[in-house]
Amino acid sequence: MMGFEAATNTAVLYDDGTETFTGTTLEGIGQAVVGVLQRPEETANRFVRVLSIDTCQSELLAAFEAVTGRPWTVQRSTIAALLEDARARLREGKGGWILPLAVSQLFDPGEARGRVADSREASESDLVGVRSESAEEIARKVLARVGAV
Repeated sequence: MMGFEAATNTAVLYDDGTETFTGTTLEGIGQAVVGVLQRPEETANRFVRVLSIDTCQSELLAAFEAVTGRPWTVQRSTIAALLEDARARLREGKGGWILPLAVSQLFDPGEARGRVADSREASESDLVGVRSESAEEIARKVLARVGAV
């Protein structure tokens, strides 16, 4: 649903694929928890915003293609179509509408709903020790997990 199927080297890019979002790997989430526990005074009673990467679908696609050494099959869609599908499923009483609704919020052009902070410096990533990762590092991890590298 996020647009990438590593096992088949296919991607769905929503709209122009350039809506930026921030993400945190599982390693980063674990480090954030450790970092909060190690810095209770600095992190007490507030949101701790962390990110491993600030990217977009187009950048991730380029990273997946670079790591695999071949072009991926790309389909184009729109957030409007994804949102309409989710709403239709809900109206019809069908399941499977929640994830498309969430993804439509993440990639909605110009809305920046998928960003925990405007920049790494505006986050607490460095405070709690969450390291920055490149799109290619993340692509390698994903592809290794599915045995595609």
